Amino acid sequence: MDSVRELIQFLQPNQRLDLKAVALTHVLSLTGSAEGKDAILSLDDLLMAIFGLTLDANATIAKDAVLCLINLTAEEAGAIKVYELAKEVQPSFVIAEVAAKKIIDEQADLADAWSMVLSNLTRVESLVHGILDTLEPTLQQLAKAFAQLDYNKKKSKLHYLAPIFCNLTQVQRGRELCCQPKYRLLEKLLPFASFEESVVRRGGTIGIIKNICFDAVYHDVILNDQDDILVALLQPLCGPEEFSDEENEKLPIELQYLPETKTRETDPDLRKMLLECLLQLCATRRCREVLRAKGVYEILREYHKWEAKVGRESDCVLACENVVDILIKKEEEIGLDNYKSVEVPTEHTEKFIQEDAAYVKTLLD
Repeated sequence: MDSVRELIQFLQPNQRLDLKAVALTHVLSLTGSAEGKDAILSLDDLLMAIFGLTLDANATIAKDAVLCLINLTAEEAGAIKVYELAKEVQPSFVIAEVAAKKIIDEQADLADAWSMVLSNLTRVESLVHGILDTLEPTLQQLAKAFAQLDYNKKKSKLHYLAPIFCNLTQVQRGRELCCQPKYRLLEKLLPFASFEESVVRRGGTIGIIKNICFDAVYHDVILNDQDDILVALLQPLCGPEEFSDEENEKLPIELQYLPETKTRETDPDLRKMLLECLLQLCATRRCREVLRAKGVYEILREYHKWEAKVGRESDCVLACENVVDILIKKEEEIGLDNYKSVEVPTEHTEKFIQEDAAYVKTLLD
């Protein structure tokens, strides 16, 4: 601990560049281990020195300091410590504000690194409300930076903005801001649910939709007349299979007559998330009727064949069958408007699941 504390004197802004560089390189190496991170996080003066060096005029120093913050905020305890210390002890360094300014600066060299810091911080639900207070004035600019692929002129990709927005929608206020017409955030983010170049960008975007789907208040927003959100959910699950003309007429126009080259989402975790979104949308009668009318069953019928045929992910197969089990039933059989309003005794749940899964499998085979 004493040897780590001794480094603080070499990490001051007015210190010789070579000494700063050597000391910071050592600190960065320490952040690669749990013991090293614990040592650094226990020294407020060292953390504040790192904060200051993230804004150093020397690009290498600034980069190494931000990389330190990425590692230090990777776990919840470290993220909370860094955020709270920056807010309470060094109020001129509001870390979420600094990160946002760097991200929306088209000429920033470290926009990607700062987006990773902000992604780590926003993963901690207890910090999200405070971070939203800081970020709200820049939300539209952040969404623009995300949606415009060549936004950063220094080649930062800004893929980690997707998990940032996803993390913000953990809380009700984040979902509300994302769905507010004046911000049009959801509209700007949706196309990236199928962005082939980055699983981080795809996963974060799908996570945003999933968080919103879990809030029934927004189901009418999701299943709107434009079908844009429904298309974002279904498009990654679609393959090149042909449908009859009658079936195609049900589908949103963007999903009709897809080419032979059409491929499905390659990541099973993301496919499962998409299916979980659809399951949440089955909660109410109105939404179930919309999903049926839009050909969701037909898409999932073909998806299930593809998933099961080559023995892919059993979790995805089950998630698909859970949705289909609801969609194939007539509303008279279901007999209730909202599934979420019903509490099923635990001892009956497993039996129902087994019986439904067996029945659904016979229809999909």
